Amino acid sequence: MKTRNNFDSLLREYQELQLRVTRFSYIEQQLINAQDKLDHELVLYKRLNKFSNNALKSKKLEDFLTMAVEGIVDVLEVESAAILIVENQSGNSIFFSESIHFDTKEDQSKVSEDLLNLAEIVGKAKSLIISSRRLKLLNYLSDYSDAVFHAAVDSNLNISVYLIGLVSEKKAPFYEKLYDKHETIFSLFTQQFLSILTSFYQNRKIQDQIAKISSSEIELKKLSLIATKTKNGVIITDEKDIIEWVNESFVKMSGYLFEDVYGKQTKDLFDNFIVDFSEKKRIFKALKNKQNIELTLLNNTKDGKLYYSQIEIIPVFDELKRHINYIFVIKDITNEVEFKAEILRMNSRFELISDKSQIGIWEWNKEVNDSTWNNILIKQYGAEKHSIKEGFYAFWLNSLHPDDKKRVIENRDRLLNCEIDSIEQDYRVIRQNDQSVRYLKTLTIGEKDAKGEVIRLVGSSIDITDKKRAEEKVASLKQFYESIINHLPNKIAVFNASCELIYFNQAMSDCNPFWGDFLFKSIYDVHPEETNQTTVNKLIFHIQNAINSKSAVKYEEVIVKDENEIELLNTVLPFFREDKLEYIILSGVDISELNKIQKDLLKNNFELQKVNSELDNFVYRVSHDLRSPLLSIKGLISLIDFDEVNPSLAEYIKLIENSASRMDSSIQDILEYSRNSRLEVKHEEVNLKEMVFEIFDDTKYSADSKIDLIYESSISDSIITDKFRIGVLLKNLIGNSVKYKRNNVNSFVKFSLTKNNKMITITITDNGKGIEKESLSKVFEMFYRGCSDSVGSGLGLYICKEIIEKLEGTITLKSKYGLGTEINIKLPLNKL
Repeated sequence: MKTRNNFDSLLREYQELQLRVTRFSYIEQQLINAQDKLDHELVLYKRLNKFSNNALKSKKLEDFLTMAVEGIVDVLEVESAAILIVENQSGNSIFFSESIHFDTKEDQSKVSEDLLNLAEIVGKAKSLIISSRRLKLLNYLSDYSDAVFHAAVDSNLNISVYLIGLVSEKKAPFYEKLYDKHETIFSLFTQQFLSILTSFYQNRKIQDQIAKISSSEIELKKLSLIATKTKNGVIITDEKDIIEWVNESFVKMSGYLFEDVYGKQTKDLFDNFIVDFSEKKRIFKALKNKQNIELTLLNNTKDGKLYYSQIEIIPVFDELKRHINYIFVIKDITNEVEFKAEILRMNSRFELISDKSQIGIWEWNKEVNDSTWNNILIKQYGAEKHSIKEGFYAFWLNSLHPDDKKRVIENRDRLLNCEIDSIEQDYRVIRQNDQSVRYLKTLTIGEKDAKGEVIRLVGSSIDITDKKRAEEKVASLKQFYESIINHLPNKIAVFNASCELIYFNQAMSDCNPFWGDFLFKSIYDVHPEETNQTTVNKLIFHIQNAINSKSAVKYEEVIVKDENEIELLNTVLPFFREDKLEYIILSGVDISELNKIQKDLLKNNFELQKVNSELDNFVYRVSHDLRSPLLSIKGLISLIDFDEVNPSLAEYIKLIENSASRMDSSIQDILEYSRNSRLEVKHEEVNLKEMVFEIFDDTKYSADSKIDLIYESSISDSIITDKFRIGVLLKNLIGNSVKYKRNNVNSFVKFSLTKNNKMITITITDNGKGIEKESLSKVFEMFYRGCSDSVGSGLGLYICKEIIEKLEGTITLKSKYGLGTEINIKLPLNKL
């Protein structure tokens, strides 16, 4: 049995180790995935920010749309992109694409038609990932496997806009599968695109309108008509800057009604309308000089609400160059300003994330052949910013480990030559401050211009030295434990979730050589020799039971090796993670010798039980046969009339009586010990108070002088215990307190009953003779007498200890010689 216990313990430790290694690997992989994902998203958001900044600087719609389709490919990392703008009233359309090749003009029309059909399928005003199943419903785009799509309608400009990023089936393996991250980034991209596109269209309308107004009074009237429809606010004044007209958009934007401003100079309006005093001065100066001016302002509505606007003031002249009007065009750009602020906040958050995640970020500019690094990266290389005098790029080259330098530079050149778009690699660097070698996990991405040439490299770096060392340690531990497992006598095999054998140790191979035929095969598919079919079928049956019950299943089997039968105890242990089966471990132990020993033990145990029964009968019979004549002797002595007996004979008779009593007490102790050993514990309700007083009444007269009993209880006097055993226990303990009391003092025995948690505590205290210090550790030993004048058998306290163990309690004793003794008994709080 000890061998089996050792095996079970070793198996549990092995399983716990496997679980720890698996958890560590899983957590480590999750961390790597999170870091890689964050690196990638940082690059995408940086590209998005760059697109926004460049797009806002565009002067022409065509340049902006070209930049936009390139931006979709760059930001989302897709193969190709297209943008379709349809003017709903005229039916005219504008189409721009990137990396979509057309053999004829009809192909372009087919793509436009597909985009319109796709909008009908998925709806508008939402960015969506389009599956290959939906793309198959289209005409020209049916060869694409993955897409992200957005359709929107601007009712004010009366245009419909369709944007799509595509990955073809042919090149799908080279691109990341589109998922929620791309949908989110594309949604941000389309928001920026639509905002800037709206500005282009509105500005174009306004410029056209202003050109017409400048040419004639008739055009001015037309402009007034158009101004009523535009979302931008419009104010028209006469040549003296007296407000003549404002449109409805201005009223909605500012809160000032036409009646509030009509007939007033714009100076009076702007005193309340414009927040910044210096900007007011610029406007008034432009009005005075009759100059065109455009600026961004922070404004107040009539109710005091702040908003941002882009205002353009246009002086209007007639054919004779006479100044006749001012036109103020005011565009609410609060959303654009807030969006830019949000981008800045996003950049700030990403910088904070990089800092907290200890991610080094860098950028290398090909034109100037130098880099910019963040502080985390500088620290990773063990440097200070002021100490990198030769520039970050040269410093990086000098820091590369000599054994990795060639490989890293070759990979960099592949990026620069556009052979690849990005590369992930690990390499070593030598830190500047302490010359220690550190491992870095890096991501490098090539940023290309419109011609497809790399103009910039951006990347991230994470120090994975601790992880590398941990991996080396895990690998070392793995090798160590595999060595242990291979040298174990246990037969061990491991199956994956598909019941394919993926590992077995040497002991399993030695025991069952045919296991070698199973490796990397499912046991359901293997048809071994007929002699092994029973073994395989039995294993399949127990594996299924273990999986269904999600618990270990044990079974025994007998195999024949070298004409000898080997008895095995097999354990099938399924390993689940989050209710998903991952591994099945089969462990077998040779129990041939153990079963033989067990059979011998059962045989010896049976014989021992027989001997014990015979010994119990012998003790009972001998004790009974010895006690009978003793009782007869005590009875005869009680019949003697000591008044008629010679005094010298009376003393001898008294000695005979004492000896008979002592012998009777010893025999009773032996019987009580025998009964305690043989009888099962029987729980019943016992009134301790009645029992204690009854025992005290039976024993108090054996003392030479008076002794008092003190009974205290803070709980009910009735407890659930074994009545016979508790009676023997208290009789011995109270009897000792009475027997070994001191003369010439007010002797007492104090019995206390309390309860604490789930234990009952009995305390018996006396002020008797006590026990000498050197005897305290021996009083519970068999036949030991604690006092020099003790006349007992030396079994009393030993029996008490045996009774307490039977009742699953504890007993402790404290005593000072000449002062008294205290015994504490703790018993479980039983229930009937």
